Amino acid sequence: MTSMKFTDRILILITMSVLFTQCFGVSKTFPEKRFFLIETNETKQLFSPPKPRTFFVRKVFISPRFEGKEFVYRKDNVVYESDFYNGFFIPPSHNFKEELSKSLIRSGNFEWDANLHTRVGVTHYIELNLSQLYGDFRSKEPKAVIEFEVVVFEDKDSISSPVFRKTFKQNVIIEKKDAEALVIGWNSALSQSFSEMNLELSKQLK
Repeated sequence: MTSMKFTDRILILITMSVLFTQCFGVSKTFPEKRFFLIETNETKQLFSPPKPRTFFVRKVFISPRFEGKEFVYRKDNVVYESDFYNGFFIPPSHNFKEELSKSLIRSGNFEWDANLHTRVGVTHYIELNLSQLYGDFRSKEPKAVIEFEVVVFEDKDSISSPVFRKTFKQNVIIEKKDAEALVIGWNSALSQSFSEMNLELSKQLK
């Protein structure tokens, strides 16, 4: 008899718990995961027709601190956080390689992308080393931070020699401490850097 009473009490407690949850909406919810792509603005065409050069992006290296898909926020001088719910749709190294390649072609500095067209002779090899990629949320004016180095090698008689090397850094103020605002800031930062890079390449390459 005592056993039956104990069982009845357990069933009553479970029933009340379910009813309370349904009536008052007490449930644990999690935000949906969102995925983003970095997309640069249209690059200014510097040469028409394009210069008869062909490039191959040999390497895109991203610091291990930022190579994952999850966004990284700097909350304090020594405190960084990753965002499980907001990140890149594809690995950032692939995203940056694609945007860099499109920018080089659109500028007219190069005619061919050997990453896409394998039957053309390569005249230049390009390496990109990205050292900073995060949202700086330390102050009331959050910023989108990007820093990367571009190295261009000219290939002559199967010997590659560096003909261009420069580091580009942008700290773009964004509207709020939010993933979408951060991506918009990154887009602007990368567009500015690529425009500067292409202009300098147009003067440097022969």
